[in-house]
Amino acid sequence: MRKAVVLDKSGTIIDPCRVVYNIQERNWLFHISTLKYVVEKGGVLVNLRGRIQDIIAGNVDKAKLKVSCCALKNYPPMDKSKLLDPVVLEGIRETYEKALAHCSSELGACVAVVFNREGEITDVVGLGGKLYPDVKESVRIMQERGVDVYLATGNCKEMTVKCADLLDIPRHAAIFDASPEEKRGLVRRLRGFYGSVVMVGNDINDLIAMREADISVLVRRRGEFQRASLCSEVDYFVDSLAEVVRIVCEIRPIDQSDLTSK
Repeated sequence: MRKAVVLDKSGTIIDPCRVVYNIQERNWLFHISTLKYVVEKGGVLVNLRGRIQDIIAGNVDKAKLKVSCCALKNYPPMDKSKLLDPVVLEGIRETYEKALAHCSSELGACVAVVFNREGEITDVVGLGGKLYPDVKESVRIMQERGVDVYLATGNCKEMTVKCADLLDIPRHAAIFDASPEEKRGLVRRLRGFYGSVVMVGNDINDLIAMREADISVLVRRRGEFQRASLCSEVDYFVDSLAEVVRIVCEIRPIDQSDLTSK
């Protein structure tokens, strides 16, 4: 039986480092949960797709906006010309530089912005981070045992591709800038090709993909608390990716005679 494991990235296999610049208050925040921050503000987290150097220089023609997380019922108007506001551009530049310096790693940094319900940019988010110590070995063992490993993340293309390369995951097996619905779509497609698909995540934005999977695993890094509504829908709770290896390797084909006898 062929098996596939889909890994969320930030918080699951990457120890994230976040830098947030609040444009209105001109205030810096470090090491906060971006998802929680956006939800509490009632905004939309939007990844910037395109060369960050071009965007900082004001060349936004080829830049694209990709929603990563939305705390609103409907998307507000999101015009990329808002990026050309001098205060916003300066915020993007400074946030990117701070993310590279403060969150230095072999993966580089991503930049996103937060739109409010009126379509104004209120914050700039920089994301960096490094692989948790247990990740490379765990992925290697699964691959050696014939398990196909995929990445599904809301992070930017640059960081995701570097992460895939470090883990010897084919680039075509890594989706980036992915919304929760797109993660679910990947799991659904994989179930058409594999006997068992395991979704591994760490937060509420992975839940609908977990529901679609044959087996769902929630990784609690540092023993962090998870809300009861999420815990009630997850098959396994683990504290490291090494435990995911055990779960995946213990999956056995369904005995068809058992099914016919019931």
